[in-house]
Amino acid sequence: MASGTDPAVEQAIRSSLMSFLDKRLLIILRDGAHLIGTLRTYDQYNNIVLTDCSERDVAGEKYVDEKQEGLYVIRGENIVLFGEIDSKIEQKTVKEVSREELERYEKELEAKNIEPSPMKDFAKIGY
Repeated sequence: MASGTDPAVEQAIRSSLMSFLDKRLLIILRDGAHLIGTLRTYDQYNNIVLTDCSERDVAGEKYVDEKQEGLYVIRGENIVLFGEIDSKIEQKTVKEVSREELERYEKELEAKNIEPSPMKDFAKIGY
C-alpha cells in the first residue's frame, strides 16, 4: 500500500481479499492482460498467487483462454481490476471461440472502427 494510506483502509482491503481465497477470479493487469485463476494467497502488499491460471484474450463478447502452467505471482501494484467469476453470467454474456475466430472477429471490429478490447493497454491512459 502507498505510504500515508489510512490503516483502516488497508485493513479493509486485506479483509476483502480474504473473501476471495480459493475462488476463480478474473484479474486485469496494467498491461491489459486478462488472467483467470484461483486465488491461493496474498500478502500485506496485495501481491497475489494464482493457480490453475489461463490468459484470456478478449474481443468484444468473444474470448480465447490459453492455459498456463505453474503458479502466477502477481505484484499488487500491477492489478487494475479483479473480481469473482460467476459462471452462470459468463455463459450468458460471453462466448469462448477458437483463436482463428477471435482474430477474424477482431479484424471485423477494427474495420468498423470499434476497439476490440478497450482495456488492452492501461499504460496508455496513465495507469
